[in-house]
Amino acid sequence: MLLGFFEGEAPEKPGFWFPCTLVEASPSDRVAREEVFGPVAAIIPFDDEAEAVRIANASPYGLFGSIWACDGARALRVARAVESGVLSVNSNSSVRAHTPFGGMKQSGFGRELGMEALNGYSEVKNVFISTEV
Repeated sequence: MLLGFFEGEAPEKPGFWFPCTLVEASPSDRVAREEVFGPVAAIIPFDDEAEAVRIANASPYGLFGSIWACDGARALRVARAVESGVLSVNSNSSVRAHTPFGGMKQSGFGRELGMEALNGYSEVKNVFISTEV
């Protein structure tokens, strides 16, 4: 059951534009259980920090998330607890060419961008050579 649906406006210029959509949902709604690629955000109410982390981690996906908080310590505590490959605090844009990007669980494959991207093309091997004969 969707509790609320709010739709923005698309620009009136050439291109394929879709309005941003906010959907008030519950954790059992399809929009909360499946990855949605587009200008859509599922807003799920919660009572406390522990419930917010439980709801976020109940998803089989973990590509990207945003944490909005006035308390920096709380934001870092939640960021450590949420199972997501990329998290932004008080922002929805943290992808940079020099930082790793990729998901956890069923989202993404390894890490793209940054030095971590090289790990996908590398295999670490340790070779020990004794100098004593």
